[in-house]
Amino acid sequence: MIAEFLADIDTNVQAELKTPVEIVDCAEFPKISELYLITRRWKRVRDVVVVSADMDGSTRLNFDKYAPTSASLFEAATGNMVKIVEAFNPDFVDIQGDGLFAIYHGDKRYERAFCAAETLRTFSEKVLMPRIEELMAERFPRTGLKVGMAAGILVVKKVGVRGKAQEPIWAGKPVAWAVKAAEAAEVNTVMVTKAVYNRLGENDYIAWSCGCSTGVPTKLWSQATVDALPDDEGVECHILRSAWCETCGDMFCQAILEGEKRRSDLPSVAA
Repeated sequence: MIAEFLADIDTNVQAELKTPVEIVDCAEFPKISELYLITRRWKRVRDVVVVSADMDGSTRLNFDKYAPTSASLFEAATGNMVKIVEAFNPDFVDIQGDGLFAIYHGDKRYERAFCAAETLRTFSEKVLMPRIEELMAERFPRTGLKVGMAAGILVVKKVGVRGKAQEPIWAGKPVAWAVKAAEAAEVNTVMVTKAVYNRLGENDYIAWSCGCSTGVPTKLWSQATVDALPDDEGVECHILRSAWCETCGDMFCQAILEGEKRRSDLPSVAA
């Protein structure tokens, strides 16, 4: 049975590899309901931004003795992670185990994706971790979110069996690299690739703090390395360790979403 099954699959693999697929370029983000299943046609979307979030230490959760409470943690974390990324109008969201990735395309995609990533990071530090410590500290390992961002080209097609549920498969660097960036991040940080930082790093509302905690705005980002990425990308990543300010966070977020980039309150060295 197995030999015959694999022989059939081998025939299919050879046919697939010998026949080029059709790539259809899309100016607009493709509708998931219109993706192809049977035809060998993929849709290509350029310059998408992906946010990935991963819950650190979740593999240490006990789904034997503490199954109900462990599942409650997943509900509290992933359910609210989806709410956060949805607030910034993503084009696609997929939950993967204890984490997710969200794809942003179109107008202000980098700004919307960053605000989602920073809100996830703030949620982890200021809501999720304190509540776990307060309500479940004796039963759970210390955990929190690690967030990654990447950007680039994706191609997409539905895969599966006719008549059954099919899911889109996103091929390309942005999803894989955002996941790797999140894996390499520390808890309560946002790790972004070179391509993302090149688009966001000159925005005063993203690059500099508000100054509430120190009395003067300071630079927020540090250069970092993600070993799992190619050298030209991996050695030029950047990491953000700050949460939204409780006083200025709403104003900064709104300014970013509205496309504002310049501030008049920065030290002269920022000019």
